[in-house]
Amino acid sequence: MKKILSSTPILAIMCCLLWSIIFVPTKVGLTYFEYPFQYAGYTHLIAGLLLLPWGGFGREYIKHVKENIWLVLKVAFFSTTLLYGAYYLGQSLIAPSLAALIVSAQPFFVFVMAHFMMKNERFTPMKVLSVILAVIGVVIVSYPSVRDIHVAGLSAVVGIAMVLVNCVSASYANITVSKVDFTRVKSRVLTSSQLTIGGFMLFIISIAVDGGVKPLPISNVQFLVATIAVVAFTVIAIMTWYSLLAREEVKVSELNMWKFIMPIFGTFISWAMIESDKPNVYSVTGVVVLTISLVLFYRSPLIGFFSRMFKKEKKESVEK
Repeated sequence: MKKILSSTPILAIMCCLLWSIIFVPTKVGLTYFEYPFQYAGYTHLIAGLLLLPWGGFGREYIKHVKENIWLVLKVAFFSTTLLYGAYYLGQSLIAPSLAALIVSAQPFFVFVMAHFMMKNERFTPMKVLSVILAVIGVVIVSYPSVRDIHVAGLSAVVGIAMVLVNCVSASYANITVSKVDFTRVKSRVLTSSQLTIGGFMLFIISIAVDGGVKPLPISNVQFLVATIAVVAFTVIAIMTWYSLLAREEVKVSELNMWKFIMPIFGTFISWAMIESDKPNVYSVTGVVVLTISLVLFYRSPLIGFFSRMFKKEKKESVEK
């Protein structure tokens, strides 16, 4: 049972669930604190500082960061500063449901970029078909929101553009991390240091953009709860995701393919939490298409995963 819970599919699904949930508290936080860059800086700097003890912060930690400083800075910029700066700005301009749907297209960017940047990542007919189906599913689910973009005007276009920048930045960061030799670079040090440095850089940039340091409205209970949720979910998801990228058997395009289930989670969460948001023909059809695309893409890993589970249970029952 422990091996099943620590398996790549289960942990990847958990990360996607956390990232699906995080859209709502992020939007709540931005409702009470209207400085997206600074809010991103605050939350991710705090998350990074919380991860330092987990990373083993100390003299050896600092030495290891110095030895790999260019890698840390590169990952910090693309995986935290640019990624979350663009995402939070986009979130402040469009609905969280639409942001979640656009972010769920991230595996498409990873799949294409990995083909050109990594030797063991190549197009196959079934992968191409599954990605096309996944994109179609995202378009179907998002159609009602996209159809009404003209009502919001230029801000919606900028918001969508920023979330797309988020997708490209995240894809490049994922590929960069997956190419790291983790026999030489400590995964926990890279994860915690890049998040802390990236959050700090984002906070410094936000001071210039927002015209100084803005105090957080921590006396507001809703804001405080939302911010705690954002930080907690960010810490858990990033810790888990980077540990998966460090696994030798994991291909970055296959791992990121799981992010296509984010709109599925997001849709059900929205149906459960938002009274005005109910199932419709677009959301149901889109979720079905996305599920089919995942099954096609992961047919071999999933068959192997469940086959190993069945054989293990059968062996245990025979031994008893």
